[in-house]
Amino acid sequence: MTDPSSSASLDEAIESYLASRTDTPVLLKQAMADDPDDLMARCMMGYLTRLAGDRGNAARSAALHEDLASRVRQGAGTAWERAHITALGLWLDDQLHALMAHFESLLNTHPTDVLALRMLHYLYFYDGDAARMRDSVAARLPDLAGHRLEGYARGMLAFGHEEAGDYAEAERLGRAAVATNARDIWAAHAVAHVLEMQGRSAEGIDWIEQQRPHWQAANNFRCHLDWHQALYHLARDEFDAVLALYDEAVAPALADDFYLDMCNATSLLLRLEARGVDVADRWHGLAGLAEGHVHDRELIFASLHYLMALLKTGSPAAAELMATLEDWSRSETTQGRIVRQVALEVARFLTTVQHGDQAAAAQAYAGFRADLHRIGGSHAQRDLFRILAEAA
Repeated sequence: MTDPSSSASLDEAIESYLASRTDTPVLLKQAMADDPDDLMARCMMGYLTRLAGDRGNAARSAALHEDLASRVRQGAGTAWERAHITALGLWLDDQLHALMAHFESLLNTHPTDVLALRMLHYLYFYDGDAARMRDSVAARLPDLAGHRLEGYARGMLAFGHEEAGDYAEAERLGRAAVATNARDIWAAHAVAHVLEMQGRSAEGIDWIEQQRPHWQAANNFRCHLDWHQALYHLARDEFDAVLALYDEAVAPALADDFYLDMCNATSLLLRLEARGVDVADRWHGLAGLAEGHVHDRELIFASLHYLMALLKTGSPAAAELMATLEDWSRSETTQGRIVRQVALEVARFLTTVQHGDQAAAAQAYAGFRADLHRIGGSHAQRDLFRILAEAA
């Protein structure tokens, strides 16, 4: 179990989440129905809706937190449950550095709380802090020795090592985790990143194809692995294969309106265009989705990708999103400060690229390149901005 006070049904939901399975929300809803007083199942649902990275789901997360906080005021909850409820509140307030410190403290008391560990892993990822993403997991592995979820923690550590630039250790850990549990798509994803960063495209294609049969129960995260496979084909100038993956895997996932699918799609089309490939009318569907997110203030990494689609189609909603970013930059929240200090310049760079001003684009990119990691995402994802600067 994740914690002595957690339930078997919650443990099953956590393992489902770690494996990126589609049944995670179903399991959580069942846990909530089975025990109306189960605070942790509700809190985890709050985490998942917050992770969705858009305004509508943030509102659902806030409603869950309001209910949980009311129960705590009435005396409900163990110290462990209350710590998680506090974490959800900090997340909703976008006080992410305070939240990361809070999760570190929680893990010092409950080092086998793999849910907290995974949330912290995510937060460091979108704070662009690869070293802490790696080290936070490494520090808890001794306590997880023999734990049924230890393999998933090792998969997280693999990705931390990859983003920190230790490719050999990342590949060793990732392959070992997958060998132990073929459904560990996050560990497989870590290996995919290593192969991408080292330019081992043929091996990357083989790796994805070998692992794909094990991901039948996985949610849309498997489409992000399709994106990785598309990058391998792109590196080999196999443009028809890239377009086929886009049309058959990446684009259909957009129906779920999840930010990562949008990031996959916009990034892939821009990379194709940078190589001189005509992507026909594929931008229009993306812009339509992006127009529904011009007021989101959840995740700047996502908002920048929405802006890309709007700029490509000349949508007037691009100006509306830029206005959102300007207003967001005045917020004293973690993401607001990142917008103010880095992301506004990135957004202006994207506008400059679209207008074809080569000199201004190069100058803008040079200005923010050293701080680009602060918008979050992986090295592979952020490499798009270098590609755009060079193409401009």
